[in-house]
Amino acid sequence: FRFHKKEQHLLHPDEVDSDSDDDDDDDTKNKKRVPYGFYATVKRKDGAEDDVEVTGTLADLIREQGLSTEEILKLTYQPLAVFRVRPVTRCTDTMPGHTEAVLHVSYSPDGRHLASGGGDTTVRFWDVNTSLPRHTCKSHRNHVLCTAWSPDGKRFASSDKNGVLIAWDPHSGRALATIKAHGKWITSLAWEPVHRTKGGACERLATASKDCLVKIWNVRTRQCEATLAGHVDSVECVRWGGEGLIYTASRDRTIKVWGAEGRNAGE
Repeated sequence: FRFHKKEQHLLHPDEVDSDSDDDDDDDTKNKKRVPYGFYATVKRKDGAEDDVEVTGTLADLIREQGLSTEEILKLTYQPLAVFRVRPVTRCTDTMPGHTEAVLHVSYSPDGRHLASGGGDTTVRFWDVNTSLPRHTCKSHRNHVLCTAWSPDGKRFASSDKNGVLIAWDPHSGRALATIKAHGKWITSLAWEPVHRTKGGACERLATASKDCLVKIWNVRTRQCEATLAGHVDSVECVRWGGEGLIYTASRDRTIKVWGAEGRNAGE
């Protein structure tokens, strides 16, 4: 099989038009192009035939497969599946329910559920697959500012503008503990990483507040285990690190690092 130089280059799938006749009318020419895949039937030494996809030129294929240019090479083509992907900017669903501004949302560790807190003083648990609410919790008395799932997904914490911390059972929507944690509103929550816990039970979390303090709580016993005092302005963010340290950021333009375990707690 001998081929002309013009036949050495295969059109890229995007260059192939399913309606390529010169006498096509204008409507046909405006149709969207269909991508095609090209395949060559190659005979092996044992007599078996394989369809090999042509990804470059015919010359490259002949060299790679060790074919003779004196033999007939059968080529076939077929349209490829076209997948239409919606733009990421497109809204796929809307979950109404809150009657005031939604102030905080957080995903469960397994990614199956979403929790939200709002100015209507409610905490809502959502099923992300159906976009429907599972529980609506109404124990707060002021704007819910922060939400956080425990790393094992068995507990959930929310805090409000009154400085109240509530621990929930996210599966039933039942309040497990209500704690007056701070004198001013709570700005951030952080659970202890699961690999630092005793026996894998996620019970401790840190709260940061506008009262310049950070506190470590055990939500099972409802006891404050340590108070971290040192900032001179509102503490806006708290993060519990994986090495047993707590990091806090404040409006006083400083970041402080604290020990969170044993005798070093609060130092």
